[in-house]
Amino acid sequence: MKKCLVWIVVCVSMIVTMRVSAAEREWIDFKRYTCGSVEQRDTLMALFDQALIPALNRQGVKKVGIFWTDTTLNKNMTNLNTTVFVVASFSDLQKAVDMERQLLADPVYMKDAVALFTAPVKTPMYDSCANDLFQAFATCPSVEQVSVSPDRLFQLRIYNSYTPERNAKKISMFEAGGEIGVFRACGMPPVFFGEAIAGQALPNLTYLLAFDNIEAQEKAWNKFKGHPDWLALKADKQYKDTATKIQNIVLKPSKGSQL
Repeated sequence: MKKCLVWIVVCVSMIVTMRVSAAEREWIDFKRYTCGSVEQRDTLMALFDQALIPALNRQGVKKVGIFWTDTTLNKNMTNLNTTVFVVASFSDLQKAVDMERQLLADPVYMKDAVALFTAPVKTPMYDSCANDLFQAFATCPSVEQVSVSPDRLFQLRIYNSYTPERNAKKISMFEAGGEIGVFRACGMPPVFFGEAIAGQALPNLTYLLAFDNIEAQEKAWNKFKGHPDWLALKADKQYKDTATKIQNIVLKPSKGSQL
């Protein structure tokens, strides 16, 4: 009888923990700004460092990530040379929805970012902006700063599935299956893991890893590829065809990035 009571208490505790974790999962706003040239990209990135980061900090966003990439980091990806990536996380969905309205209502931001709003219509600071909204995984409920190395780099990976069920199974592989734990054990700490709620190429999950330098990245992936837990997961038939398309993009932070 006592054993049954203990088991009930453990189960109730687990359910409460799961509910708390679900409530604490952050909402991650992920944007890609496509500029007309590398020079425009660098100008926009500098403006985000100066104006956007402090403005979002005033909204309660603790860490704002600003990133860029080029063909020296990603072979055969010249289309990304003029792209600026922005990551911001929010404690609740409404705050994420209100982000742009809050920026426009912030007089300091409007002053600091005046070059963005006064650029000629024929030569805007950026050509287009794509926006994705993620909900953080229960096992990685918030965006984390995991490296402060001046040589740090990031790996953005987007896993598309051909059905929502396969996407859910891939998420389960990372969480219940323990793949995120293998990442951590191999020196691949996540900045975030997010389930795409809205945006491009749905359904998908997206994650961002950080490494102190390129040598640390190569060492970690080599360790991961031979890890027995990963090899067992890879061979598990329940996870077959869970990620049918994978985008892999290496990023560098802007000078003012907080990630």
